[in-house]
Order: sequence, then C-alpha cells, then structure tokens
Amino acid sequence: MRYFARGVSYLLHPLCIPVYFLLFIFQGDTVFALIPKNIQYYCYAVVVFTLLIMPLVSLPVFRHFHLIRNYKLEEKQERVYPILIAVGFAFLGFWLLRGVSHTQIVQQLYLILVILLSLFSIVTLRWKMSMHMTAIGGLCGFMLSIGMHYPGQLRGIFMIVLLLSGLLGVCRLYLKKHTPAQVYAGFLFGFGFITGILL
Repeated sequence: MRYFARGVSYLLHPLCIPVYFLLFIFQGDTVFALIPKNIQYYCYAVVVFTLLIMPLVSLPVFRHFHLIRNYKLEEKQERVYPILIAVGFAFLGFWLLRGVSHTQIVQQLYLILVILLSLFSIVTLRWKMSMHMTAIGGLCGFMLSIGMHYPGQLRGIFMIVLLLSGLLGVCRLYLKKHTPAQVYAGFLFGFGFITGILL
C-alpha cells in the first residue's frame, strides 16, 4: 500500500499538474483541441521546460547551498525557495508565449500560477499546507471554470480529476505527510482561488 501511495503522489506531483492541464484541454472535447498542433506542441514544450524541468534542475543547486536538506521538502521553510523559483520560471513561460496566437488560455494559466504560488509561499512561511492538494484543487478549479465558459464537454474529465483528488488526499494522509487539516486546506485553497478568479 505504501508503494501505491507513493506512486500516486509522484504521478500527481504538483510539477506534473500543468502538463496534465494541457493534455486535458488539448486532447479532450474542448474548443482548445482545435488549436493548431504546432502551437499545442510549443505550449507543451514551454510548460515542460519552465514548470517541470527547470524547477527540478534547481533542487540540486538549493541542496548544494544548504537551502534545503533533502528533496522531500518536509520543513515548511524549505519550500519557499523552490516555490519562488517556480514563480520566476512561470514568468519566463508567460514571456515565451507572448505574441503567439491561440495561447491565451496557457498564458492565463501562467498568470494565475504566479499569483497562486506567491500566495502559497506566504502561507507556507506560517503553516505547512499540502502543495499536492493545492495543485490538484487548482486543476479541478480550472476544469470546472473552462467547462462553464467554453464550448466542449469536460464533465467526465472534471469527475475523474475530482476522484483523483480524493485518492491523492488519502495517499498523502496514509504516508503521514500531512494532517487532515493541511490536506483539506490545500485542496480548498487551490480550488477556491482558481474558481474565484475564473468564474
């Protein structure tokens, strides 16, 4: 069971959530699936580079300079540096997409991520909230908001992501990475923030 819980935590890691977002909107039954494939591939490349690869590459640098003790980031203060780097790379991703046609939804993702991560880092200075649950809560919020504002059918995907959110929360609790309050607060923070802005 522990291996299963860890596997779920890795598959639904916060760094992977923006990639899943693109997969859902580009491959699902949405108006964004009509965006030309070359632009979709460019969006994938930018998101993978700025929100997955570069934050991962920065972790050994933080460890080398003793800003973090290990890659688990169990102490709430250790999470601030990776979050700030993610904010910086989110700005870079937004800049790389500027002027590219049909990328407004991805640019919107970047801007909201900058605000969400900035607020999360402020909360993290005082209290350890689940970053996993914040990320998947934000994904649920995006799916709900897009489903309500744009043509297409996202109900099935939204229900799957909601079920995965519950599974992830159970796994984080099983692994004793968070308390129930930290799990619930993380999900509600991500979901409430995204829907509050987009709905």
